[in-house]
Amino acid sequence: MDPKKDGFTLIELLVVVLIIGILASAAIPQYFKVVERTRVAEAKSMFASVKASQSRAMAKNGVYTNNWDLLDITFQDPSGNTCAGTAECEQRAFSYSLDDDGTIYAVRKAAPAAPAAYGQYVIIHDINTGELSCTQANCVLDLI
Repeated sequence: MDPKKDGFTLIELLVVVLIIGILASAAIPQYFKVVERTRVAEAKSMFASVKASQSRAMAKNGVYTNNWDLLDITFQDPSGNTCAGTAECEQRAFSYSLDDDGTIYAVRKAAPAAPAAYGQYVIIHDINTGELSCTQANCVLDLI
């Protein structure tokens, strides 16, 4: 009689490792895309707040502003400093800036690093038309 051997053969283990590798190679890029979409959703939320404040500034003064101090809302950077003047407003993933023609720019910061498919990109929101655009083609296709 042959004694019964317990355990897996080397071939069985290699097949399992191969299957896990194939699944991971498909899932990891999708995960990073979802994380980047979340960051872009955060930028869109910022755009909505600034757009509403810019609309009130336009109604009050007759012009859009490029100065954070002239908006009726305040934003703080991750360190707790209030965004002021015409300087960029630093946030976690983006740096925001205003144009006096009603355009809001969100420049993707280097850290945390964006997926290689997107790299460094800028999202542009035109208040007058309500259009969002991006400086990188994959950004337009996947994120906005």
